[in-house]
Amino acid sequence: MKDAVDYQFHEMDAEVSDMMWCGTGNESILVKTKDGAIYRSRDKGGNWKKLHSQMKQHATAVVSQDQEIGHVHQMRQSPVDDNIVVFLGTNGVNWITENCGADLKALNSGKVIEEFTFHPTDRARGLAASWTNCDKGLEEGDNKCKVFKELYYTEDLGTKWKYLTNYVFDFEWGVTRKALEFGAQIPHDRIWITRESNETAHLDHQNMEIGVRGAWGPSVNLYMSDDIFATTPKVMLESGNTIMKTDSYMFFTQSTPHGDVVKMHTSSYKSGFTHILEG
Repeated sequence: MKDAVDYQFHEMDAEVSDMMWCGTGNESILVKTKDGAIYRSRDKGGNWKKLHSQMKQHATAVVSQDQEIGHVHQMRQSPVDDNIVVFLGTNGVNWITENCGADLKALNSGKVIEEFTFHPTDRARGLAASWTNCDKGLEEGDNKCKVFKELYYTEDLGTKWKYLTNYVFDFEWGVTRKALEFGAQIPHDRIWITRESNETAHLDHQNMEIGVRGAWGPSVNLYMSDDIFATTPKVMLESGNTIMKTDSYMFFTQSTPHGDVVKMHTSSYKSGFTHILEG
């Protein structure tokens, strides 16, 4: 006798590209499809509701003239409060919920946010990156269009944004919960970035895709700021090109003059991630 399998079938507009549990007891589920639609279940997947009409209604109230609303390209969940989710839009309009999609708020950042990361311990703060746009009148000769990544900071869940710096490649908050539990003295404002120091890095805007970074090179350095870039950040690793972070470790790759050879460096939460060792 075959075992009976209890399941329910629900149709969505496209294949699922992301899913997250949220809310008290993980009762709610949010799903993003490949086409950028958001679905919500408040009963562990028993029933589903597409949030298209609600998102469109809120976005219409904040969208600028001739600006299209777009669709969601990423979902980001707060590590402090899993009820808080940010939906990043493709045309500068983003949405945020503080109760796992039951209520939504639309925000017009004016720029397409390609990347977003919540602060590890502060529910209201976050970092975001956006690519610059090209003016089609500046594409010839010495004025050829340059595209680069800018870094922004919010302390009110994206209602207002503060510009920090440009020509950024990677970025991360400096604090983690494990480091704080260990007693590491890390300022909550600490930010790590890799940045092109010569301010000449660019991508061909016609070939640029969301999330694409520029080429590695010796002019990209690793920096650390302890005051949200109020003062000049400190160079922590020359030619440090990439940042990879976990709760316990940070890994940095360093470009070499050989081009196709890189060095790997690591740091631990026990030193507050500042003691960088070559692997």
